[in-house]
Amino acid sequence: MRVGHAAVELPVPVGTPLGGYAARTGPSTGTGDRLEVSVVTLDGLTWVVADLPYVHEDVAAAVAARVPGPVWVSATHTHSGPETSCLPASPTTPAPWLSSVASAAAAASTAAAAAAGEAGLEVRRVRLSGVGGQRSGARPRRTVPVDILSFVDGAGSLAGLLVVLPVHPTVLGADNLLVSADLCGAARRALAGRLGGPWVVVATGAAGDVSTRPHRRAQTPEECARLGGLVADTVLRGLAGPPRAVAPPGTPVLTDETRVPLEPKPPPGSPELIVRLEDRLARARRGGSAVAERTAYTALQAAQLAAVAPAPPPDPACAVAVAGIGPVRLVALGAEPYLALAERLDGRLDAATVLVGYTNGYLGYLPTRAAYRRSDYEVLRSPVAAGSAEDVLDRAARMAAGPVTHHRKDRP
Repeated sequence: MRVGHAAVELPVPVGTPLGGYAARTGPSTGTGDRLEVSVVTLDGLTWVVADLPYVHEDVAAAVAARVPGPVWVSATHTHSGPETSCLPASPTTPAPWLSSVASAAAAASTAAAAAAGEAGLEVRRVRLSGVGGQRSGARPRRTVPVDILSFVDGAGSLAGLLVVLPVHPTVLGADNLLVSADLCGAARRALAGRLGGPWVVVATGAAGDVSTRPHRRAQTPEECARLGGLVADTVLRGLAGPPRAVAPPGTPVLTDETRVPLEPKPPPGSPELIVRLEDRLARARRGGSAVAERTAYTALQAAQLAAVAPAPPPDPACAVAVAGIGPVRLVALGAEPYLALAERLDGRLDAATVLVGYTNGYLGYLPTRAAYRRSDYEVLRSPVAAGSAEDVLDRAARMAAGPVTHHRKDRP
């Protein structure tokens, strides 16, 4: 296995519409911290991680047309990046970003391939407290698992880290008009500063129902830096422990991918539902909990948006990609998967499994079947029927458990 890394800046001009929040009041007024397009090459697999709110299939195709071999294009899902279209009903990326992201990915890919060297992979999992927790559900959890992919060179030194963080990067709110990579960028910078030399990439995992809402003290750049530092400290503690799995240098990287067709869900924006959610918000405000009020507000917002939104696609599908690296399976979904799906997938496989979201497409939220019993924001905004997540999980598990057949293509 040859591993390389490179990152290039993705400039965002002043006046650019920002994505992620329906309630945002205006375009960008400047840059708080820079956005990056990072590339990690794993043999023939090129994994692009871009500081974008969403990656649609057109972006993935544009990058794949310029980069050899299998390609994954992941969004960190920052809500302070350029608007790249959040609606599955209109999965078209604005032309400037379709071009600039593909160009940045191609440049970073070339540099990463040139810098590649033999390396092994170590996978660890650590529990993160005080940063992210489930923002919906009957009994939401307040801690999350973080997967750490460590790449170790032939001399036994740490060459780089790829951290999969299952937390919505939404420290900054809708009132923020400065471009920012938000939590992923803060964690990336904190880790790079603590480690010194090794490169660092932070991707977003099964964050569909997880955010910083239960823990953040403010929605400011300073709070973003504080939470990013907590992520970095937790990852460094995790590195001191034994790995879950090790793939030594020379381990081949095998990949496979598909699209899973799903059943569409009827629009949820009925007047009766909106009245119920208005009452729920009023009760939450009387209760005095900021977290409960925000949860009730976003549920009402989802129902109101659904009442005026374009019809969802009649034939929704979720992109699924799998990479096998010895005893490790990396699974990427073109959706916002719920945290429980990562745990279920890992439990179904003998290999150490890491689930990544927001990759090679954007279906929208992928809630568990049980989540449909509640009128939460994610369920109301999801375009697919109950049971869709389980269908996607089943296909991903079968792909990861069976032979991953598409062997890497050697670079020229």
